[in-house]
Amino acid sequence: MKKRNLLVAITLGVAVFFTACDDDDTTIAKPEITITELGEGDSHGNDHTGVAGSDLHVEAEIVAEGKIDLVQVIIHHEGEHKSALETEWEVDTTYTKFTGLKNTIFHEHIDIAEWAEAGDYHFHFIVTDMEGNQSTAESELEIIEE
Repeated sequence: MKKRNLLVAITLGVAVFFTACDDDDTTIAKPEITITELGEGDSHGNDHTGVAGSDLHVEAEIVAEGKIDLVQVIIHHEGEHKSALETEWEVDTTYTKFTGLKNTIFHEHIDIAEWAEAGDYHFHFIVTDMEGNQSTAESELEIIEE
């Protein structure tokens, strides 16, 4: 009888030990984004200003515990939008070259069309990790004429 009770106690102890060590409840943090530079491309500035007909320098630090899946940059004009027949300069680009990285420095130059209308724009920097978590960093951006 003692052996049977001891066997039951050991079996229960082992079962409790293995269920207590279940890692399924671990939560992966959302990606962290710090925009370090956003400005005119030639100077690598951080004045949040771009020049029509030039390029925009974008640099950001990304930390993604769940590993980066996609990085998306969206730039659109602020305020009154043109009609469907008129063209506005905007950007909606997805970068996959950072896929699988946990930590990286995003450093890219985005062409600004010569015909881009001067004015205020919204800049969105979106990082999605392989766990489906998503973070966004936003900034104001001014496009000026040469």
